Amino acid sequence: MARTDGDACALEMAHVGKRFGQNWVLRNVNLKVRRGSIHAIVGHNGAGKSTLMKIALGAQKPTEGEVRIGGCPLTYSRPAEARTLGLGMVMQERSLIMTMTGIDNLFLNAERLNALGCVSLRRERAEIEGVVQQLGINPATLSMRVSDLRPLDQELIEIARALHLANRVLVLDEPTAPLGQDEVNKLFDVLRIVAARGTGVALITHHLGEVFDVSDEVTCLRDGNVVLSCPTRETGIADLTSVMLGRGASPLPYLRRSNPHYEEPGMPSVSERVPALTVRHLRVGTTLCDVSFDTFAGEILGIVGLAGSGRSTLLRTLFGDVRSAGGELCLFGKSYRPEAPADAIARGVFLVPTDRAQALLLSKSITENVILVILRRLLNRWRFLNVADARERVRQMMKTLEIRASGADQPVDELSGGNQQKVVLAKALTVGSRLLLLDEPTVGVDIASRHEIMTQVRNLADTGSAVLWVSSDLQEIIQVSDRIAILRDGIVYATINREGRRGFNEHSLSEAIQAGQSR
Repeated sequence: MARTDGDACALEMAHVGKRFGQNWVLRNVNLKVRRGSIHAIVGHNGAGKSTLMKIALGAQKPTEGEVRIGGCPLTYSRPAEARTLGLGMVMQERSLIMTMTGIDNLFLNAERLNALGCVSLRRERAEIEGVVQQLGINPATLSMRVSDLRPLDQELIEIARALHLANRVLVLDEPTAPLGQDEVNKLFDVLRIVAARGTGVALITHHLGEVFDVSDEVTCLRDGNVVLSCPTRETGIADLTSVMLGRGASPLPYLRRSNPHYEEPGMPSVSERVPALTVRHLRVGTTLCDVSFDTFAGEILGIVGLAGSGRSTLLRTLFGDVRSAGGELCLFGKSYRPEAPADAIARGVFLVPTDRAQALLLSKSITENVILVILRRLLNRWRFLNVADARERVRQMMKTLEIRASGADQPVDELSGGNQQKVVLAKALTVGSRLLLLDEPTVGVDIASRHEIMTQVRNLADTGSAVLWVSSDLQEIIQVSDRIAILRDGIVYATINREGRRGFNEHSLSEAIQAGQSR
């Protein structure tokens, strides 16, 4: 590879291929992340994005091709080589130690010592001062325990650590996953500042809107191949979706209900139906002070609100994972007060949490994870597991959800993020959820898997189940919801009905969330 472009490129990958056994996961991939630019990398789960970045990081050696960081070749001679050349990476999963302070995390295993051999906070603060100012980090947060910080502050500390160790290339893997929209906007402002100072930024994201919000260039991978690479201004969401999926696809419209209770002329109105779930004056700590709403069988009720509005707390309370301080719950006409998640599951309530690792035994197989929730049903009269029945149920569920795996015995931690999320959903469908609670169910999930999840949840609702869907993605909420409840200041401030074929308006919904006024 010639070095003529070395000064312009922070990261250059040429003709990179990677093979595991006889399986090629990357083929002839070319990628240039230019200095001072933000380059988005997109593709469905399993497209090869993570493998490509592991090669850039030096964690895996390519079968063929070359990698240069700042014009210098990566030789894979030692694990820290990429960092030495100037590449830092912020992983999707938090790598911070929550019980330590921000500054202790920044200098973990590289502490600065004084003449007495003790950690010198003064030296550390002086050394990191430039990066802290560049990112707009409040210096006071460096003295706080990471567990006490907002998600955005945690993300900024992750970025500060990466830039402090290596400031030529910054790679971020789904950095917006735990953030609300306001925090996403602030993060993007930070990334623009980082790029403006000459660093090349590679942003891996599943949210196509983010590509057009912040990036200068975009590269799309499909099945290990580059299918599009161009300046962002030269493409659009429809084109990007089409090349990503490999067919003439576009974002799904509202997934219209086939359920006969849909509010059409002559059908029962919301006020005439019996709620599947009734919540009255629910109180939880200082987060939820007076929450009241109804949701109905066959309905997907979207729950939206700013970060910290209590959306996750609401779902966890309904699942018995958080104890309420007061209020009344009624599930399908009967009083409901779960003392633990096992009580909720026994009543047909299932939670798909934001962090899918909380709902999975990652080292166990797909089969073991799925059948765990219905183990008693699979015991024969001698109290032994009916293995054939278990395998058939899992096989059918894998087929229904299009879970991509080598087989039902594959460990879940070997699956892509989207397929792991489908395993969680498989558990919910297998247990026969009458009330399904979804907390950001498509975080870290590619557009194809997102559509499959949406379709399966709609199918579940059409069988008579009720669904509460929490998401920070307004386009997603508008797409899936029959009604939308706005959570603000500890109460359900407003509930907006879908009005015939007009649907919801993203602009007015955003205004309602921030101003507490529905349009």
